[in-house]
Amino acid sequence: MAAINIVAILGFVITLLCCNPISSLIREKGKEENSQDKSYLVLLWIIFGAAFVVRIIAAAVYKGNETDMNCFLIWSQNVFEDGLSKFYLSDSFHDYPPGYMYILYIVGAIRALFSWAWDSKASIVLTKLPAIIADMFTAYLIFKIASKRLKKSGAAFLSAVYLFCPMVILDSAVWGQTDSVFTVFMVLMCYLITEKKLILSYFVFAIGILIKPQSLFFTPVLICGIIDQVFLEDFNWKKFFKNLVLGVAAILMIGVLMLPFGFSQALNQYTGTLKSYEYASINAYNFWNMLGLNWASQYDKLLGVQYKTWGTIAIVLTVIISIIISLRCKKNAGKYYFIGGFVVTTVFMFAVRMHERYLFPAMVMFLLAFAVRLRKEIYMLYILVSTVAFYNAAHVLFVYDNTNFNSKAPIPIAISIGLLLTVVFMFYAAAKLYFKPVDDSEEISDIMAQIEKKNQKMQGKMTNNNPIKKSAVLAKMTKKDFIALGIITLVYAVIAFARLGDMNAPKSEYSLVKQGAVTFDMGAEVNVAKLWDFLGYKNNPTYYIEYTNDVNGEWTTLCGQGSEWDAGSVFTWNQKDINVSARYFRISPSAENGEDSILELVFTDADGNLLEPVNAKEYKNLFDEQKLFTGRSTNLNGTYFDEIYHARTAYEMIHHLYCYENTHPPLGKAIMAVGILIFGMCPFGWRFMGTLFGVLMIPIIYNFAKKFFGETWICIVTTLLFTFDFMHFVQTRIATIDVFVTLFIMLSYYFMYCYTKLNFYDTPLKKTFIPLGLCGIAMGLSWASKWTGIYSSAGLCVIFFIQMYKRFREYQYANKNIDGSTDGISHKYISDNFVKMFMKTIGFCCIFFVVIPVIIYTLSYIPFSDGTDRTFITKVIEAQKTMFNYHSALSDTHPYSSKWYQWPIMYKPMWYYSGITADNLREGISAFGNPLVWWAGIPAFVYMLYLIYKDRDKKAIFLTLGYLSQYAPWLIVTRTVFIYHYFPSVPFVAVMLGYSFYKIVQKNPQRKKCVFVYTAAAIVLFAMFYPVLSGYPITISYANILKWFDSWVLVQTW
Repeated sequence: MAAINIVAILGFVITLLCCNPISSLIREKGKEENSQDKSYLVLLWIIFGAAFVVRIIAAAVYKGNETDMNCFLIWSQNVFEDGLSKFYLSDSFHDYPPGYMYILYIVGAIRALFSWAWDSKASIVLTKLPAIIADMFTAYLIFKIASKRLKKSGAAFLSAVYLFCPMVILDSAVWGQTDSVFTVFMVLMCYLITEKKLILSYFVFAIGILIKPQSLFFTPVLICGIIDQVFLEDFNWKKFFKNLVLGVAAILMIGVLMLPFGFSQALNQYTGTLKSYEYASINAYNFWNMLGLNWASQYDKLLGVQYKTWGTIAIVLTVIISIIISLRCKKNAGKYYFIGGFVVTTVFMFAVRMHERYLFPAMVMFLLAFAVRLRKEIYMLYILVSTVAFYNAAHVLFVYDNTNFNSKAPIPIAISIGLLLTVVFMFYAAAKLYFKPVDDSEEISDIMAQIEKKNQKMQGKMTNNNPIKKSAVLAKMTKKDFIALGIITLVYAVIAFARLGDMNAPKSEYSLVKQGAVTFDMGAEVNVAKLWDFLGYKNNPTYYIEYTNDVNGEWTTLCGQGSEWDAGSVFTWNQKDINVSARYFRISPSAENGEDSILELVFTDADGNLLEPVNAKEYKNLFDEQKLFTGRSTNLNGTYFDEIYHARTAYEMIHHLYCYENTHPPLGKAIMAVGILIFGMCPFGWRFMGTLFGVLMIPIIYNFAKKFFGETWICIVTTLLFTFDFMHFVQTRIATIDVFVTLFIMLSYYFMYCYTKLNFYDTPLKKTFIPLGLCGIAMGLSWASKWTGIYSSAGLCVIFFIQMYKRFREYQYANKNIDGSTDGISHKYISDNFVKMFMKTIGFCCIFFVVIPVIIYTLSYIPFSDGTDRTFITKVIEAQKTMFNYHSALSDTHPYSSKWYQWPIMYKPMWYYSGITADNLREGISAFGNPLVWWAGIPAFVYMLYLIYKDRDKKAIFLTLGYLSQYAPWLIVTRTVFIYHYFPSVPFVAVMLGYSFYKIVQKNPQRKKCVFVYTAAAIVLFAMFYPVLSGYPITISYANILKWFDSWVLVQTW
């Protein structure tokens, strides 16, 4: 799905950006283009040539759907070798009518001419070629039709929009389907109707039906054409009977062309198709799929009525509405294209027995409707339909698994919802543009007037808008800010450090590998129910366990060769059920155990009472810290989740041991080691630095908000929303490295924002280097903490070069007004110094954004040991290879992994810890977001895009780039991922939400109280969910209250 999303998003954005440039190329009324100017032909050849090459490559690289392509390949061979008359008589499967078989006959003939194998690469490309050629011809028709409203160059660009549409390429070149073949005839039919060549359109329509029965979707379009041009426009009986006779002739033509195949056999392809696939939906992600009814029988009932009947009602209503649209827009010829798209989309949405590709023709029709009317609503409709169609077809082709089918899978349902919203927008567009009489000439004049007005406005902006801006004075912290920040930080610090973990843990070490096997004398025969161990840095050592009542007699093996005792994970209490009555117990290292470190052993009886051997003093290090055992393993007295890797490696760095965790850079673990040096190797110690960094994030985001907003109230709101976000709390209290990379990313963007407010024309260059250099250092620290820190570099790079572009625009403006000045900045000074200061800045960035980050990254490996005697540089290089190989090949599944698109909606929290207390209370720690932050962050992000589109809002651009630089890379990551990978995006979510509130209050100051109430509600939610964020014991009934969705696992409730 990652690749599908990338293609869909790129296609959506690029197509959207093409709207204004294409619309601006409208032809002036009554003015013909210079017939001698053939420059558009070069553009047209480039577009069509590139589109054809792309299709040939795609056709060769990907075979398409295995079943469909094999059918086409075999059919083309059979129809040519056996002849038309025998084709439908064979026992092989075939459900396509004669029209496409004529095409496949030609394909088979060419293949036989060159003696290509039926399943060769050349045969596959050849079989896809009719669809590819149909794409080209459709694009030419788009160019021809659009040329009546647009300049030739604009019409060429519009044809490019179609040719490079992901859905079009997917359907014809990748899948090799026939939709574009019959669609080209439907486009031609609509064009002939608009040109008032109605009779010719009958025969084109007939050919379309002969190729594929789905051409019948366009029957309402033909009906509207007949009503307009036969009945409403100078009706006379001669014209009526002429159209009637020739219409019948078109129908007879279908019959004649069916005769070579055998009329009854050919007719059966239509009647058989009508009787087959009797399902509500056949992988069409429409209304029925949205109800979870994909592949459900069409005879089942909804509200007491069969799905099939509901579908028929929808079709009848669609035809009626189409006729109404036609009658309301008598003078607008472009209505036929819109009606075609309207009918196909509505029928696809609500009728039964729809396949995934049946939406294809609607795209072309809406694009042509735009070509005729140049309304942005229609263009947007084209974008939405093509995007939904692409998602549907791509999901079925690449993701859908018919052997493991889930009719209620979230992605198909989400696509169905997207289509429903598209249909709603389509009805809105129809009501706005087609439910009132429209005159073509008046509409074009209106559009040209709007474009001219816009151009004049833009010209005025260019004339009056001086791009030179002096350095901004950033808001400074006031006494009120320091008080607010101090209170928030102190309160959070108390909450964060409370119940963080025990400050004591077993420390004295015993190695059975080095010091030999141990024999314990219990003093008398006792029943030992469980054996507990607290391991040191070596995980999963294995041992043999034996027991006896006579130390000199025969020993009974409890865990022997092949059934060794696995002592479990590091720095946590691990239990082994024994349930043996004996006096003596002997534990010895297994043959595979090359190194071990046991910090404490505990024997307990069935009631949980401690049983200490009478000879415990002989093995003092194993029994000197019995009081630290609390009866079970918890998050407070040991490691959980990935702490077994990161906390362990921090310990290994301190003691110069081989570093076990080598799949991430070392800096995060080295920082973690500081806490261990201060507080010892205990839960509080290995979690201390992460929690401290979590606390330090609060002043960072407050200061950023202060520089960003300048007003105290919104700084408090933004900081509180981030502070009491669930992910911020959970992910900074676990000894993993995500907290460190996130803090350094926050710092880098804070310093970059400070830099964006400086202008090196009025600020000493060295002073501008301060935030820029600090940004580069923070970026390097993020790299050295986790590779995901590299993602942030992309956003920082884009922001930096936007700043350089601004300086360049100021330079250009200054050169045009060399004697002037702006805000005290001499234009001559700008002109004389731009190149010099630009080059110095670039040189500085090469050092602080390349050299220094690389140095920081390299130096972070100083405490790292790979257990070899390699040189330092070799060790660093080999470590990068190890990391890359690990992450690129990681394909393990995990019950609590989730997809990138599930993170903002918190579909599946990461369940870190589970425990059950003695009185049957439940403990749990789950990582997910505060619903009032994460869910609201989705519309906040959309609002940022709106601000960028509407106002080119610089703050929205900054936040969007920061957010996407952390989030967007996960679209293409194929390894197993988790919701905590979204953590570096959370600070940007909080600030985007704060900025949205800020803009809302700017428009309506009375809503500030609502923002405060919302923020208070977010804090209340944090308090409600605190137990499942911290591992605090709760009842099952309370846990069920917090479990808002079935996919949320917060504590063990079974």
